[in-house]
Amino acid sequence: MKSDIFCILALLTWASCNSSGLNNHSSTQDSLKTRGVISINKDSAKFESTEIICDTVYKNKGYKLSLRTFDSANEDETKFNTIFILYKLINRQYTEIFKDSIFNTFQEAKFEDFNNDKVKDILIQNFSDVRSNWAYYLYLVDTSHDLLKKIRGFQEIKNPTYIPRYDLIDNYVMSGRNWTSFYKIQGDSIKDFDIVIYDGENDNGKTTYDKDYNKAIKTILTKEKNR
Repeated sequence: MKSDIFCILALLTWASCNSSGLNNHSSTQDSLKTRGVISINKDSAKFESTEIICDTVYKNKGYKLSLRTFDSANEDETKFNTIFILYKLINRQYTEIFKDSIFNTFQEAKFEDFNNDKVKDILIQNFSDVRSNWAYYLYLVDTSHDLLKKIRGFQEIKNPTYIPRYDLIDNYVMSGRNWTSFYKIQGDSIKDFDIVIYDGENDNGKTTYDKDYNKAIKTILTKEKNR
């Protein structure tokens, strides 16, 4: 058993080193992404590794993002199957500055500002349901101190969208009747305002989504002002 674990770790290290060697240059796009798959015939297991160089997302910071799936057969989102690592290029060597264990199905990442500081944050795909509603982990990026802050509970929000004007998060979820709810980042957690509005015709054959949306925003802003 120990020898098997050592073999797996050695193969993951080898894949990382080889992919890093390919990625030691600036990208002309928002990011440069490479992917590799390692198979161990004994157990028919696959160990996927995706790396993204973030040179144009975070200019002159030398960041590289890595996703290493060690259990691709795992479909239980309550169990970790991937290691997320953020590296920084220091003295021509990538140095690990953040690591987290997550559940991930597609090894996808995107960069969007979710706290209105004009710095793009990191969203790592968590899962998607049968209606293709996607959920993500959110890591707020502090480029001044090379730090990440994981927002607890963010992965519970399907199809999240940040609203900079109000410093709120909403979503639009595909369901039997599509719906929207509202959230806010507080510290390292998510506040759920427990307001849900529905799209489509109601029992009276009317559509009131836009009216309900504006009413919900007004209610939330009033509560936040008086809190």
